[in-house]
Amino acid sequence: WGADKDSTAVAAVSLAVLLSLRGSVCLYQGEELGLPEADVPYEALQDPYGVAFWPEFKGRDGCRTPMPWSGAAGAGFTSGKKPWLPIPQSHRDRAVSVQKKDAGSPLNRVSKFLRWRQSQPALLTGAIAFHDAPEPLLAFSRKLGGETLLCVFNLGAKPMRFALPAGADYAALDGHGFTARLQKGTVALPARGAFFGRAIS
Repeated sequence: WGADKDSTAVAAVSLAVLLSLRGSVCLYQGEELGLPEADVPYEALQDPYGVAFWPEFKGRDGCRTPMPWSGAAGAGFTSGKKPWLPIPQSHRDRAVSVQKKDAGSPLNRVSKFLRWRQSQPALLTGAIAFHDAPEPLLAFSRKLGGETLLCVFNLGAKPMRFALPAGADYAALDGHGFTARLQKGTVALPARGAFFGRAIS
């Protein structure tokens, strides 16, 4: 999905998709920071499956490294000299203490989106209906009572357009942290962008 080239934007739109789909949401530690999977060397592995099947299967330790709360030696996770798994520099660079200072960080973007989502009942418990959309777009509606929310996501690295579903007009919603524009029956989405609109007729 291009996370190696634009990890901050990919993290934001991926989490927005997850938080907009129907069902219970589970955020695994570090997802809100946009952490990449750690490359744990064989000698540091703890996962028995990784040890047994190396190098074809490196195990699960790459996504089990300590949560980086700060850039300190133990990343704020431990005061010990050596945590149970190594903490790569790429994780320290994305520590909570670092991201809190950056309004555009994955942590602050997902926090903003979660606050906005809480004010949208249709996203919390509404039914879901998917719309045909060209790749790499994903589009669906969430419906609750008389309210319909249209959710469109551009998972690609280039701007895209999406034709609005027939039979309704939409008013763009804001406050979620994404930019997209309604233009003559279509939604113009930037790369890794998202649109949220409420049906008004």
